[in-house]
Amino acid sequence: MLANRRHELICATLRSEGAVTASRLVEEFGVSLETVRRDLLMLERAGLLRRVHGGAVSLGAMKPYKTPEDRQLDYNKEKEELCENAADLVQEGDYIAIGTGTTPIHFAQTLKKRFQKLTVITYSYTVFETLSDMPEYDLILLGGQYMHREQSFCGQMTLDALRQLRVMKSFVFPSAVSLEYGIFGYEQTLYPLQRQLLECCDQAYVLADSSKFERKALYKVAPMRPEYIYVTDSQLPEDLAKIYRDNGLQVITGRSQ
Repeated sequence: MLANRRHELICATLRSEGAVTASRLVEEFGVSLETVRRDLLMLERAGLLRRVHGGAVSLGAMKPYKTPEDRQLDYNKEKEELCENAADLVQEGDYIAIGTGTTPIHFAQTLKKRFQKLTVITYSYTVFETLSDMPEYDLILLGGQYMHREQSFCGQMTLDALRQLRVMKSFVFPSAVSLEYGIFGYEQTLYPLQRQLLECCDQAYVLADSSKFERKALYKVAPMRPEYIYVTDSQLPEDLAKIYRDNGLQVITGRSQ
């Protein structure tokens, strides 16, 4: 196969899947690993991809901003699956913190079905409202300035309150994640709270459906750190999950890990 054709196929795979492993390209193209490495280097120099350990990832398009109403309709099956995966990481009686967004509503509904007693800290009014009929749940709603669009509290008062607390597990819901560029949010008033959620816990979980991987958004919340656990759904391409793991990140997809 000619080099130009290999380059076209590599770029097509990255557009559709977001990543490709070098071992896969060796097998599909019937060429040596050194040839694949040269191909990836040439494409990186042309500004068409980013090489990483084990293969390459796309440069990551901007995840378009959508209103909460529009987001509520997107990827519901994937959101429900990743929330089931995340709930597997919770134990009865845990002290947890939950961020805001549309996916946290699915997560709160999943928790209600599976646990009788939890302590839950949140600045999301919709998460609080969803859990408020659970008599054995100890709920702490962090107040501050109310953001109608996101149905969440925010601002310095909320951040100061969150800084006074420590939980066993935090569940953060970003707008986008990228191996090269980090964890992103779209709301300027909320990303400091997301950042604090990552710091106020013994274990941080980053929950993002598969459509958010290898994308970028406006505000960087944090780099991709190996101490975080990344939870998504089974639609995440196998090559992308493998590259994340090869780069020292723990990714839970619901498939055999």
